[in-house]
Amino acid sequence: MAPQPGQSSNHPLPAKELGCFKKIIKSYEQKQYKAGLKLAKQIMSNPTYAEHGETLAMKGLILNSMGKTAEAQDCVKRGLKADLGSYVCWHVYGLVQRTEKKYDEALKAYKRALMLDKDNVTILRDLSLLQIQLRDYEGYLASKYDFLRLRGNQKTSWIGYIVAHHLVKDYDKALGVMEEFIKNNKPDGYDFEHSELILYQNMILREAGRFKDALHALEQNSTHIADRVAYQEIRGTLLMELGHFEEAQKVWKQLLDRNPESLEYYNQLEACLRINGNEKDKLKMYDDLAKRFPRAAAPRRLALYMVEGEELRTRLHSWIVPMIRKGAPSLFASLVPLYEFPKKVEVIETLINEFVKKMDDEGYNNVSLEENGEIEPPSTALWLYVLAAQHFDRVGNVQLALNYIERAYQHTPTLVENLMLKARIYKHAGEYEEAARLMDEAQSLDTADRYINGKCGKYLLRAGRLEEAEKMLSKFTREGEKASSHLTDMQCLWHEIECGKANRSLNKYGEALRRAHHVEFHFNTMIEDQYDFHSYCMKKMTLSAYVKLLRLEDVIWRNNYYYQAAKLAIKIYLRMLDRPEDMNEQNGLIRDGMSENEIKKMKKKLKKQKELEEEAKKKEKEKEVKEEGLQRGPQIDGEQLLKTAKPLEDAAKFCQHLHVLGTQHVTGYALCAEVYRRKNKVLLVLKCLNEGSKLDSQHPLLHIQKVKFLTYWPTVELNGVVKDTAEDLVKTIFGNETDAKNLNEQFKIANQHSFAHRLAYAEARSSYEADSSLNKWLLKSVEDETVNGRSLKMLIKLRDGIEYGKYGKWSSEEITELKRLAHLKYPLSIEFGGGLAKPKSETE
Repeated sequence: MAPQPGQSSNHPLPAKELGCFKKIIKSYEQKQYKAGLKLAKQIMSNPTYAEHGETLAMKGLILNSMGKTAEAQDCVKRGLKADLGSYVCWHVYGLVQRTEKKYDEALKAYKRALMLDKDNVTILRDLSLLQIQLRDYEGYLASKYDFLRLRGNQKTSWIGYIVAHHLVKDYDKALGVMEEFIKNNKPDGYDFEHSELILYQNMILREAGRFKDALHALEQNSTHIADRVAYQEIRGTLLMELGHFEEAQKVWKQLLDRNPESLEYYNQLEACLRINGNEKDKLKMYDDLAKRFPRAAAPRRLALYMVEGEELRTRLHSWIVPMIRKGAPSLFASLVPLYEFPKKVEVIETLINEFVKKMDDEGYNNVSLEENGEIEPPSTALWLYVLAAQHFDRVGNVQLALNYIERAYQHTPTLVENLMLKARIYKHAGEYEEAARLMDEAQSLDTADRYINGKCGKYLLRAGRLEEAEKMLSKFTREGEKASSHLTDMQCLWHEIECGKANRSLNKYGEALRRAHHVEFHFNTMIEDQYDFHSYCMKKMTLSAYVKLLRLEDVIWRNNYYYQAAKLAIKIYLRMLDRPEDMNEQNGLIRDGMSENEIKKMKKKLKKQKELEEEAKKKEKEKEVKEEGLQRGPQIDGEQLLKTAKPLEDAAKFCQHLHVLGTQHVTGYALCAEVYRRKNKVLLVLKCLNEGSKLDSQHPLLHIQKVKFLTYWPTVELNGVVKDTAEDLVKTIFGNETDAKNLNEQFKIANQHSFAHRLAYAEARSSYEADSSLNKWLLKSVEDETVNGRSLKMLIKLRDGIEYGKYGKWSSEEITELKRLAHLKYPLSIEFGGGLAKPKSETE
């Protein structure tokens, strides 16, 4: 048997010092850290025990809990060096390394501690938690077996052993142990924990493919299951898996009786009826369900997506009129899926125009939109104008959209939705200043609504008004607290992304990078936070949810917020390499083609911004002095990030999660391919190109990387298995066409009517040859009505790409012509010299 703490075989403590040592352990457990340090000092004041290993280890553990990491590390290492034979020293060393996220070191330390005291339950528990955190399922199973051997009378020991077998996919053993456990732990009456255990048992049976056994077990234990919705959903799924479709239909219909708005239940009912490919039968099903659930919107809305022509018009009429009559803001959201089909859009527009004409001809106090002749309430006109504005905004007719929203505003000036929609229309038109002003006005009408406050903050950030956005968002934080600090602490990811983009647009690349790193920090924190749930979920018996949590955490890096942050950071790091002069804020904002007057105004604006920022920093420092010692959130310095000596390595860190776990964004693979090609990681480039091609082989950004790779490929020297693998991947991705120029020309012919693809062709061509004729071709593409996708976003991308140098050299006359053409198409866009006329005092 291993010696007790303080009595290690090498340096045992006498009775008096041992008593102090036990008090140190108690002080640590009760978080009385100062008392613990005082006791440790008392022991080590005796020259004989000045370097007592276990005392030093406990002192280090206490210092670590107090946040004094450097001192803690020094103490723990000294203690370990003084007594290598003490399991306490090794255990404490592992605990300290774990808090520093040095998991491999912590794992080794725990295992060494167990070698010295193999039956120590505390060390075994810490080891198993670290193993499940690192997804070392085999090691976790071994640890849980030892735990069961030592604590067989505890429920959590059995549960942990079952979960361990499930995670290693040894379903039969997991089910065998669970059956034995349930047999010996039958509940008396209602028992929530037993209910959760039965559902978890069923989860394992389903994953093992034993659907018949799963259904039998579910039915047998149905009276013990507390979650009746989960019981019905599992039962319906199992009946479908076993081919009992008629019984499954009854189950899904019962669930629809409970929740007739659940889209999942409708999809499952479609599958039961086996009518997925038969639109006529599907329509009949939804019509029958609409009669069965007259107050449910889902069946009538889903039916709209299946019909066309006159039938669509009739159904839209009966759908839209009641919705605008009762003023449902969600009306347009229900119509959005129809906008993927041009013919359906025509029907919507025709119907809206008819309603508006009737309203104008008869007056909104005397009009009836239905055949029964019932007079519409005055609010119907308001919501009709709102719908018309939303429709024309969606199809890109800005002027008509603004006309209709103005009519809605004149009808009811105090409606918040009017101002919010008007702001959104201006945002889509590129007039970010007016959009922000209108959203601010909307916010002033309802200052208690946090959603509108957040929207207003976002619009102010889009307009580059960072200080105003900060003040706006501060309305929902504690008095005197900065909104940005509060939202960072709250892991508000949309705010981090929007701040990053806003700072990038203002050429503040350091702050933009800092925001991207904040997002990465938040995701790492989410992964760290699961550590606290491993024991908690075992105790609470929420086992199905726990396993789902583990699987969610495994793919959490696929989240769209991380993709947005990674894209932002990678682009900035690449810009550091390509255009280091842009890292100076003033250089980046003074663009080619700007007049002397514009340059003068920009310099004046930058000077004013700098003064405001310096003043804000001064206030922040004063606040930090008052709150000395308080550290919240990630402590990342944007200026230091810009001083990195290895921007490519830093970009690759963001790429890792995108390509290892995979992303649904082809752009992500394209960016990763660019980074890895510059790092000469040929196989990683090919992997990214291959995965991206599976999603969209004709994606514009992916095509650019393909052409660049084929240009780079002849210069690569590989040997052995790496060479064979690379050649196989090249053949898979490119087939027989491995000439960059030919591939690019084929791409141009195949996608000649897409503006985005034309830009990709021009950028790819500029990467292997200079051709000034491309400039005129792109300018013609901007005004060519047969070319699709000439959106404001794509025109800004072309302008920014020219400044970056992606499309070769452009003369000032050609840049001016581009701005003229873009201004004609988007006269309100401030990006191309448009926008609403403002008083002279505002522009100076």
